[in-house]
Amino acid sequence: MKKNITRIITLIFITQVLLSSACLIINSNGTPIETEVGFGTAPVIDGVIDVTTNEWNSAEKLNISLFQNLVNQSDGLPIDLWILQAKSSLNILVRFDLNDHSSSEYYNEFLGILIADWDESLNFTDAKIVQFSNISENTLEYLDYYINNTVYYEDTIFDGEGTANLENDEIIYEFSMPVENFEGGIEDVELDQGLTFDFKIVYGKTPAYPEGIVISNIVSIYLEFSPVAPIIDIGEILILISTIIVFATIGALYLFYIYRITQLKKEIERIKS
Repeated sequence: MKKNITRIITLIFITQVLLSSACLIINSNGTPIETEVGFGTAPVIDGVIDVTTNEWNSAEKLNISLFQNLVNQSDGLPIDLWILQAKSSLNILVRFDLNDHSSSEYYNEFLGILIADWDESLNFTDAKIVQFSNISENTLEYLDYYINNTVYYEDTIFDGEGTANLENDEIIYEFSMPVENFEGGIEDVELDQGLTFDFKIVYGKTPAYPEGIVISNIVSIYLEFSPVAPIIDIGEILILISTIIVFATIGALYLFYIYRITQLKKEIERIKS
């Protein structure tokens, strides 16, 4: 009897520890910002917003902040976050400005997007990073990592694309990630329509991951199904064409009948006269 009681108490203790650990993980990441996507034409990933082509016009546009502590949020960095889903890609733009942004303090600035799979909320295993080596000269590279237990491993094949452009003190980061790319490697999260994914925007000034990350925030994005053109039913079209032909023929015969009657009346009147 005592053994059974001891086992029950031990089981309850283990359950409480596991639940507490889960809560700590969720709390350390904070609560994701839930948002939708805008749907449109994929933009050119060049760090420049081309207003002449209405680039990014249909994007979902948010104003959020990046924080050192996602639980106790204060003194954040305000950013513009634009999210645009195209037919086969998810495109994300981040824009913000800092004083003396081209100074040596920001030479090695980076911005990354960490991705968690749809069935592993807040478990970020994929990282897309734009890393500067000299921000004053816009010298940078796009990096793709697989994350395992907070350790970043560079992907064998880079998936997606990313770049940035600094103009005065304002910087624009642009990323593009494939959607429904089932040929992608196992190192990347496969984005798919009709599912919700967590994305963590991270920022730092030292090229070390994750040690160099100083501020971040999380958005939860539902990927829409691609708009499709109406399905054309060939059978219905053939029936419509046949109906038009039949009624057109009947109409023509009726007009011919009226014409012949008219002509016959004229002939009879001529004979009588």
